[in-house]
Amino acid sequence: MKKLLKRDRILFSGFANYKREYIKKDFLVAIVITAITIPQSLGFAAIAGLPIQTGLYCSLFAPVIFAIFTSSRYLIVGADSATAAIVASGATAIAVAGSPEYPSAIALLGLLTGLILLAMSILRLGFLADLISKPVLVGFLAGVGLQLTISQMPSMIGINFNGDIIASLNMLVSNLDNINWSSLIFSLFVLAIVFIANKRRLPGELIGLVIAVLVMKIANLERFGISVVGKIPSGLPTVSIPDLSIENIAVIFTSALVIATVILAQSLATIRSSAEKHDDTTNDNKDLAALGFANIISSLTQGFAINGSPPRTLTAEIMGGKSQMVNIFVSAIMAMVLIFTADILSYIPNAALAAIVCSIGFRLFDFSRLRDIWYTHKIEFLIAMVALVSVAILGVQKGIVIAVFFSLVERLRREYRPEDGILLRDQKISEWAATRIQGNHRDITSPEGVLIYRFGSDIFFENADYFIRRIKQSIDGAKKPVNTLILDAGAISDIDYTGAAALKKIAARCMGDNIKFSIAHVSPGLQVLFDNYGVTEIVGSDFIYQSLREAVRSQPGTRRPVVEMVKSLGLNINDYVVIGGGVLEVLDLRQTVDVDLVVSKSVYGKFKDLGWKEYIQDDGKKILSKRGYKIMMHYMGRDLRRLTKYSFIKNGVRFMGINDLIESKERLGRSKDLEDIDLLNKYLKSKST
Repeated sequence: MKKLLKRDRILFSGFANYKREYIKKDFLVAIVITAITIPQSLGFAAIAGLPIQTGLYCSLFAPVIFAIFTSSRYLIVGADSATAAIVASGATAIAVAGSPEYPSAIALLGLLTGLILLAMSILRLGFLADLISKPVLVGFLAGVGLQLTISQMPSMIGINFNGDIIASLNMLVSNLDNINWSSLIFSLFVLAIVFIANKRRLPGELIGLVIAVLVMKIANLERFGISVVGKIPSGLPTVSIPDLSIENIAVIFTSALVIATVILAQSLATIRSSAEKHDDTTNDNKDLAALGFANIISSLTQGFAINGSPPRTLTAEIMGGKSQMVNIFVSAIMAMVLIFTADILSYIPNAALAAIVCSIGFRLFDFSRLRDIWYTHKIEFLIAMVALVSVAILGVQKGIVIAVFFSLVERLRREYRPEDGILLRDQKISEWAATRIQGNHRDITSPEGVLIYRFGSDIFFENADYFIRRIKQSIDGAKKPVNTLILDAGAISDIDYTGAAALKKIAARCMGDNIKFSIAHVSPGLQVLFDNYGVTEIVGSDFIYQSLREAVRSQPGTRRPVVEMVKSLGLNINDYVVIGGGVLEVLDLRQTVDVDLVVSKSVYGKFKDLGWKEYIQDDGKKILSKRGYKIMMHYMGRDLRRLTKYSFIKNGVRFMGINDLIESKERLGRSKDLEDIDLLNKYLKSKST
């Protein structure tokens, strides 16, 4: 048994590392989950147009099968509002609700759903959960909620009617004179109880249902025309095989596919969320198989399509549920309810059941999430609204297809017109780009003739022509001649054949226009694609760089000389002397990192007032620092006046005398100073000969 409980086993992964002391906790959690499940499942059965006990049948055998096969420790499964609504919509395509053929249609739909989920598992399609965007899911659930709420209004006013949202509204308007006010008041009373209890984090549906049954019996409300659900068969359901005719399968296959997709999206999202919180490892495809088997067993035992329940799963987690034993205990308790207390359920008022379904509908309408989408991205909010309106008016199947279509179109629009930008052109560079490029202050971030263009997406067939056009526009829009084009590929992780052809076309055009073409920020994975598609061969491996900084620094003339850096300060030649490494660089002996200057007291004060950072060394010496510069009033005991006396001027900039520098470096005596002294002595020797 212990081997079966290991994570890598096919069965019982949801019981990994289970301890005996968890049993009591899981059982207590299961009692609460069952108390929540019963009233909700009765409502879900009503949504599906089935006898209310079928909602309870969904929590009998399906949770046990799911618990055996799943990799999740926490997901609670059973009847669900979203799937119930699609079930009702799909089954009516081959049978009228309430007819003898209707249960068989429901069973066939659930069976097909389970088989599709198994196929998804075998084909490893768990990743499809990522393709249904959150706005589509939020809008879809809100549309289902609106549909549920309005469809229950006839029942709340005492009219027995089943229909879509338009038909329900027509029924309400045409029967305003026939309202059963007792039924309406009673349903609003139950609805208020549910809302108040839920707000206080109590099981509102259960409390509302219990109070409704008690009031119904004590006050004998049937005399006011308030009906009850009637006799419910006690005991467990028997196995029932649906009509497997090819004609029926063809008609409702699309509905089954939609149900499977919704189950995939909702259940896997809930599983991933729980796993992340508890640092668990789960397997999407294994969980799809578990959901498939559970749906098959539910449909064969007079239930309907089941789904993972986010609210019940969260409740189980909060209360300390440890494993899939919660699902198994829920199944056992539900069996006891059906065997011993079915008679009590027959006294449930239809108006109360309608109120509970309404409360479920309200809860599906997530105002806070919709508001967040509105403030975050208006286009995605529009997609959520398309999903909401389509589902509410056209029905669940057509609605979700339309919403997913719009979502994919929006995604393609972004891929076709991704964000892009010119990071450098005509020696004008964005601050963001300069920060990425300028790893060293000595690098010129805006070399002349260099154009840096960034494309914000992978390059595929749908945006390849746009990519080419944008680069051409970037080059043609330059005011000064472009001699180097650098493509920042930081946002590009993938290309297809058409994308590779586009890169080759750009390289060929640049070659014809005498423009050097380089690609920067190329990841190892992208480099492999470049090699496979022949991009590397066309562009040249020497012109493909791992970083943008590397690409820019490879350009000729991109390192700022000391003379230019000093002149950019705008100082009078008598107010400073360049010291240290700057002297060696101007003599072409070696390059330096910083430019160090000794300045007058007034100049020092001026730069201090400009916000240059001042720091004080251990010996009390004060130095002003800004990126690439160090300014001081003394160097090795020499002030500006002393240094000026033996200085020399080159290219319009004053430098410290060579002998002064040698003497100073001898006093410092560091290894690099000794190397500099050797360079300086060789320089003097070469000049003397």
